[in-house]
This record gives sequence, C-alpha cells and structure tokens, in this order.
Amino acid sequence: MTLYTLMPLHGSLGLAVIGADLSAPIDEETKETLSRLLADHLVLVFPDQSLTPDQYLTAAQAFGPPMPQHVSQYQMPGYPDIGLVRQRNGEQATESWHTDQTNRERPPAATMLYGVEIPPAGAGTSVANMRAAYWALPEEERRHLETLRTVNSLDAERGDTAPENFARSGALVTHPMVRTHPVNRARAVYFHPTETMYVEGMTPEASKVYLAGLVERMIQPDIVYHHSWVKGDVLVIDNRATLYHAHDVLDDGESRVLWRIIVEGDRPTLV
Repeated sequence: MTLYTLMPLHGSLGLAVIGADLSAPIDEETKETLSRLLADHLVLVFPDQSLTPDQYLTAAQAFGPPMPQHVSQYQMPGYPDIGLVRQRNGEQATESWHTDQTNRERPPAATMLYGVEIPPAGAGTSVANMRAAYWALPEEERRHLETLRTVNSLDAERGDTAPENFARSGALVTHPMVRTHPVNRARAVYFHPTETMYVEGMTPEASKVYLAGLVERMIQPDIVYHHSWVKGDVLVIDNRATLYHAHDVLDDGESRVLWRIIVEGDRPTLV
C-alpha cells in the first residue's frame, strides 16, 4: 500500500486514511496496523478510491474474510459477497440505529461501504461510539447491563415476536449486551435494536421499550460521527463497538449506490 497520513474525524471516533490506495496489494504488517486502527477509532474513511469488485474484495481482507450477504436479491451478480445498497428518492434508508447481523453466532467484525454513485448533496451515514456510551452510564447501570443477554433472529426485523414463530430464519442466537473487543479488550454496549427478539428475562414487548430507551439515552451528539458521502469513499465501521444508520435526504431524481462487504467476526463475549 502507498504511504498514507491519518487525520482524526471526530473527538470520539473516526480516522481518515489519506493517500492510501486500496487497489494496491496490502502487506501483512499494514493489515495488522489497519486492524488496530479500526479497533481503536471504530471508523476508518479511505477517500478517493477507484476499485473493481475484485479489488474491493481483496482490500476487505485487510479486516477479515468476507462473509455472505443475507439476501441474495441484493447481491452483486457474480459477486455474492458484495451487496448492492441502492437508495432512490422516495425509498426509505435504514434510519434505525443498528449493528450488522447479530442473528449470527459470529456476527461481522466490520462493515465496508464503497460510494459508487453519490448524489450532489452526499447523503450521509452516522456512527455512534458504543464504547463511549458504555462508560458514560452510571457504574450501577453498567454492571446491570453486563448481566443481560439478548436473543436475536432475523424474524425480529419483520416485526414477528410471537414465540411460536421464532427462528424461521434459523436458530435463535444469544449474545451479551456488553462485549469485550477482541483486539484491544475494551468494553462496549452491544445489541441490534430490531434483530433482538427479546432480552432474557423480559417479554418481547418490554424488551423493545427497554432497548429503545437505551438508544435514546446513550446516543448523544458527542459520541456520533456523521459521514457525508463523496463518490470514491470507502467507509469501514467496526460492528463490535458501534451502532450506525443511514440518512434519507435524497432529492427528486437522485440515487445513492454503495457496495457493501461484511467481514467475518468472532463470537461476542464479555471477559
């Protein structure tokens, strides 16, 4: 990889990697450096990229092996590990805060988004530092969260919380609500508000109210980085310690197309 410089993007999280060319081979030492930078800063932005699908998949391996996308209809033809995230005027973006695919035993370590078609106003993606959110809570509440576990399934995203209908998309998966990062051992609050069927010990309805209240209290402007898209940007988000969402701000006739890769993670644990 070519020489690059690092520029902080926000007081709480985010680092721009200026001058890096992701189409070039990435040596093992640089992969380790980028992995550590992602763990410490939670968001990396690589501006001014020009990538083919093969180059993009190769670059993603700096952060882990690419994982299959959930829904085949959104896969890039010939590239099942690249998802096409298309948003046109009038179509709703993923506006709720989330981390990716907690319905898996080993959820993604990171999500990579490549801006291929970007409207003039850019549209945006916001990322919240859930490590900072954890430490901002009172100690008693932090200790309580460390005792909780979420039960996850894709069925929850469909609004189906009837126990007899759970797990149509596979086995239910349980994760701790506070997890330890495998790279730097830091703790962060960890849950997917809409893939959580319920919090153990709560009803699905009570769980939904509880998690919505947590999001409202924890995600404050001082822990959120807002990325305004420019064509050629690659945004890498650490799913192990963040929540993120897209913004629906497109004008008439505009569209946004992102290439999405998720990379393999580990089993969430609290150490």
